[in-house]
Amino acid sequence: MSPPIKSFACTSPELAEYVHECFKPEDETLREIRVRAAHEKLPNIHVGQMDGLHIEVLIRAMGAKKAIEIGSLAGYSGVCIARALPHDGQLHAFELYEKNARICAESFAHAGVSEKVTIHQGPALENLKKVEHLGPFDVVFLDADKSNYPKYLEWAQRNLRLGGAILADNTFAWGLILQTTFDTDSQKNDAEGVLSFNAKVAKSPHWRATMLPTGEGLTIAVKISD
Repeated sequence: MSPPIKSFACTSPELAEYVHECFKPEDETLREIRVRAAHEKLPNIHVGQMDGLHIEVLIRAMGAKKAIEIGSLAGYSGVCIARALPHDGQLHAFELYEKNARICAESFAHAGVSEKVTIHQGPALENLKKVEHLGPFDVVFLDADKSNYPKYLEWAQRNLRLGGAILADNTFAWGLILQTTFDTDSQKNDAEGVLSFNAKVAKSPHWRATMLPTGEGLTIAVKISD
């Protein structure tokens, strides 16, 4: 008889509470971003507290200096990324909405990482072209429109160094990837975008990938060939 397969995710609330208490992922600076964003009536779709810590630790482990973030919202994940970079590192944060970009700038200033961050406001697929000459980059973090995840992946493959990585949040797509019918075209597009992204990094000879079983899924792919 084969041994039982271990669970892919922690499903115990008690263990989750222990992990949060032990690792204390959110400090006052990060908590303030959530509070200020709520006051500004931004949607509560920041990365989770533990996810922010995962991102910081992973980027520190990579020794990354040049980072890209696509989808910044209020700057919560951006602060986690910027903290992981050395003093001469640089994060290019791409945010579609002007209001969000303003709030991001406040967050980076409050966290004392403004000198490490350049904010690009507007459509990411257009603005990414403006930083290509600064590459190759070490890491790309995706947390934007899911339907365009495959296009962001194509950009990352061209502009990441060998050994660089792409981290993509929400790659369970809130369970949409398991559905065959959808309430809206937006849900369908999100599901198709994430399914395509996950399939490409899982099967491509250019990537070695896995997924962390976070609450919403965090796909990690390392570029292993051009």
